[in-house]
Amino acid sequence: MRTRVFICAVLVWTISVIPALAQTGAPIGGRVFVSVEGQSMTAKDTFDAIAGESTMFGVGGGVEVHRLWRQVFLRASVSRLQMEGERVFVFDGTVFRLGIPLDVQLTPIELTAGWRFDREGRRVVPYLGGGMVLMNFREDSPGDTASERVRKQYTGSVAFVGVDVSAWQFLSVGAEVGFRMVKVTRPGGALGAFREDDLGGATMRVMVSVGR
Repeated sequence: MRTRVFICAVLVWTISVIPALAQTGAPIGGRVFVSVEGQSMTAKDTFDAIAGESTMFGVGGGVEVHRLWRQVFLRASVSRLQMEGERVFVFDGTVFRLGIPLDVQLTPIELTAGWRFDREGRRVVPYLGGGMVLMNFREDSPGDTASERVRKQYTGSVAFVGVDVSAWQFLSVGAEVGFRMVKVTRPGGALGAFREDDLGGATMRVMVSVGR
């Protein structure tokens, strides 16, 4: 439900605001992008116990609208991060592996705004931004019943800095680092056992985009 509301809010904003700005003659531009992404989890002990590592990887994409006012931009993006491990039981800090395969997925949906340090003719453009993230969290194991599957949604915040490099005409490549903070209410399982309550972490993106 939250996902649908979030997406609808983005669409309403786009439909209502962009045409109004276009009528004023504002030099609006934008881009679409795809990305490869990694997130080093804040809940390090939990994910180390599940998979023997605490970094999740995945792919994503998004759209940006540029020069809404001067160098302000708005971005909507989504990515999917995945990790394979096994279910565990934690007692008094000791991890007992149960031998049951476990697939963990994070799907962060972000609505952010920022500022691009752009000038006419500049090939390298740094930028920064921040905003909100809707984090979809799921766990699956073979043979799970509907009641055993974990499907949760949490909201949080995100901040990032990055750089775009013009490669050819409307094509650019870039890199971005950021941080997500996504607090979990009443964490259970390994999260609760390790007293960790954040599904965020430091992020790194490599991006390829088309636009101007």
